[in-house]
Amino acid sequence: MSQLDRTWWHKQWRHARLWRRFFAQAVVRETHFRAHFLTTLLVGLVQLGLGIVPTLLLFGFTAELHGWSRAEVIALVGVFQIVTGLMATFVAPNLNRMTTYLTEGELDGVLLRPVSSQFYLTLRWINVAELTNVASGIAVLVIGLVQADLSPGAGQIVQAVVLVGTGLVLLTAVWSAMSFLAFWLQSVNPIGFVFLNLMEAGRYPLVFFPVAVRTFLTFAFPVAFATTFPVRALSGDLGWGTVALGVGLAVIAMLLVRLLWRRGLLTYSSASS
Repeated sequence: MSQLDRTWWHKQWRHARLWRRFFAQAVVRETHFRAHFLTTLLVGLVQLGLGIVPTLLLFGFTAELHGWSRAEVIALVGVFQIVTGLMATFVAPNLNRMTTYLTEGELDGVLLRPVSSQFYLTLRWINVAELTNVASGIAVLVIGLVQADLSPGAGQIVQAVVLVGTGLVLLTAVWSAMSFLAFWLQSVNPIGFVFLNLMEAGRYPLVFFPVAVRTFLTFAFPVAFATTFPVRALSGDLGWGTVALGVGLAVIAMLLVRLLWRRGLLTYSSASS
């Protein structure tokens, strides 16, 4: 292994250890605010219930819609809860602060730290309480799969996990790109609301939408990779080609976001100057 490779791996290992400290701090912080933990759990369960009610009402009139049964859509709601819970835990607490970082000069201090500024600003804060929504989403997913009489094999589970991972990366890349517009627009707080509203489309199977919207939800705002495709994989209806497409798009999206971050830094002038 060359000296360059050893240096690169050492840098990644240092970032991993730093993130582990962020997580440990978040756990300690959460133990001091137990009411916040319980409130987050309660709100998450209410949101989950509100997400299932439309499905129960819709399938009260039909047993199957566009190839989807009620149980499969319930499984989809479970996956949606898992994805939104993970984003609320690891992504939202950071990207929602982007305007503050740039307009109040906090980025100045971050740029002086011996760590990647993009890594620090997008992974520093963790909301551990939101992991309760991930747990409730897993429970609903299992209930949906049991009701649908689905027993996915190891390969199908791997497909679903990889697709959820690529979906998370793609959605994070989209939200990051929207947030990094703060370099030019100064305030991007409304963009967060737009992103979260678009995310709601992930509660429903892709085939429920018109063709143009399906294309948008697959390539422009790729929530389909995080919700619909994983459930299709667990049903055994998806090939590895879609998985490979998701991984390829995730790599391209990460590279583009990295370029956008560097371009934004070139235009940044200290808020205190």
